[in-house]
Amino acid sequence: LEYIQAAKDGDISPLHSLYSGLEKLVRNLNRMVIESEEANVQNLEARREKLASLLVQCLTVKGQREEDLYSIAIPATYDKDKIVKEWRKACERIFKRAIVRLGHVDAGNRVTAVLTDSRCNEHITASGSFERAVRLPAAVKGAKNAGAGSSAGIPIITKIEDDYLSLVEDRILPMAHKASYLKRMKKKISALARDAKGVPLTDDSDGEGGEDTMGSKGSFTAAVTAVAVALKGVDMIVGGKCVNAFCAVRPPGHHAGRELRPMNAISNGFCLLNAAASAALYAAAPRSQGGLGLKRVCVIDIDLHHGNGTQDILCSTYDPRFLYVSTHAGGPHINGFQDDAADEDGIPRGLKTNKNEGIFPGRCGDISPHPGVLNIPLGKKVTPSALGTALVCQVTPAVEKFDPELIIISAGFDAHMNDPLGMGGLTSQDFGTVTKVICQMALRSCSGRVLSILEGGYGVPCCRPLNDDLFLPKNADGSQLKLLNLGDDLPDEMEDKMDALLAKKLDKCHQDGFTECVYEHVKNLALGSNVDG
Repeated sequence: LEYIQAAKDGDISPLHSLYSGLEKLVRNLNRMVIESEEANVQNLEARREKLASLLVQCLTVKGQREEDLYSIAIPATYDKDKIVKEWRKACERIFKRAIVRLGHVDAGNRVTAVLTDSRCNEHITASGSFERAVRLPAAVKGAKNAGAGSSAGIPIITKIEDDYLSLVEDRILPMAHKASYLKRMKKKISALARDAKGVPLTDDSDGEGGEDTMGSKGSFTAAVTAVAVALKGVDMIVGGKCVNAFCAVRPPGHHAGRELRPMNAISNGFCLLNAAASAALYAAAPRSQGGLGLKRVCVIDIDLHHGNGTQDILCSTYDPRFLYVSTHAGGPHINGFQDDAADEDGIPRGLKTNKNEGIFPGRCGDISPHPGVLNIPLGKKVTPSALGTALVCQVTPAVEKFDPELIIISAGFDAHMNDPLGMGGLTSQDFGTVTKVICQMALRSCSGRVLSILEGGYGVPCCRPLNDDLFLPKNADGSQLKLLNLGDDLPDEMEDKMDALLAKKLDKCHQDGFTECVYEHVKNLALGSNVDG
């Protein structure tokens, strides 16, 4: 770099530390590459540890020297912002080179990890709820169809270490949620009978607001596990074990805020604990406080609904560490959601607001209150053209300006055209395109580091017979409805109770639905995991 070379030659003495920092990183990288080649890659675990150590050093030096740049006086003939930008690029080049040269077949470049945990299945909702337990095995099925567990570059992790659950409860959740909220959730859930299912969890003292967010005795454990999976994913990405990752978890979390029903929402929208916000806080917390010390984390929420909980936790006031971006149904000109399809099929959609309060969770996503929030309401229905325009004209410029060190996707697929909520017009291929665009943003700013966490998306066909005669009802044309075959991914004890109307509505999701959305999402994450392209 011109500026770094000038510093070396003594022209700008305050920048000499930049040169020495880069020189040390490159020297360490070259040494590790030589050692790995001489060892003939026999000890893969030692190689992983060396890579992780170098990557931590790289990001630490990047952040420390960036702080120094903003604190020192630089001659007016030099553009400080440009120097900072070039410094970031230089460090990320070293990061990329490290995971390319020191990685191997199942870690480093070209690796997309899929993470899940069966403890998320302990959250059991009410019969007929859109947020059904079978969403999790359906998501795993979609990921496996994309190669998870069978392709060398897409490993699947099905159990998270208990240490992560302890980390979540002891340190991370108190950063994301108020103590009163956590105490309330624990007390409510612990008081449930062991066989309780579909009990309202987020109702207030007047008994209101809990009609959509229901659960069971294992709901808190499931929600804690979902957050733990996300934290494990962050560690794997920053530590160089993968370039990006998808977390197949439930219950969803982006409507869960610091306190019950954040930003004046009328309910918690199926959500208990916020995995996306927790992962961002963990990534940005200083290493001295148990975090990873990243300087900037961007959350891009592609769910049909605005993530009021994530905005509440990360961006209630401006915090330069975070950028929250949301593309969602709604807008100041939208007064409630007129569900024409409900009159045709008789299925209540849920997740509504009252007239003049916009689309769930309310008016909170209509505006962007400060530079740390970019809310993009797309009208009463999310269409491919509206979303594509928003990505190109608004999201990409904002993310590139922010220059994140990690991008987190709140991956909701309820804007799909066959989703029972009925407010989306996207195909599964459209979600693949959105994923590709976000991966391209990440490749330009942060060496491809993307963590995706499942949020909404309810287009999963019926997975169990509806009655004792083992037959599903028939369509109007006389054709027999069929079950979604999830194979061994569907636990024997998992039920899937719903009425015949919803079963008929979901039958078209066999052609293109939730599972296909996850397939396209994971496939394009894998395609975006090559940082050496």
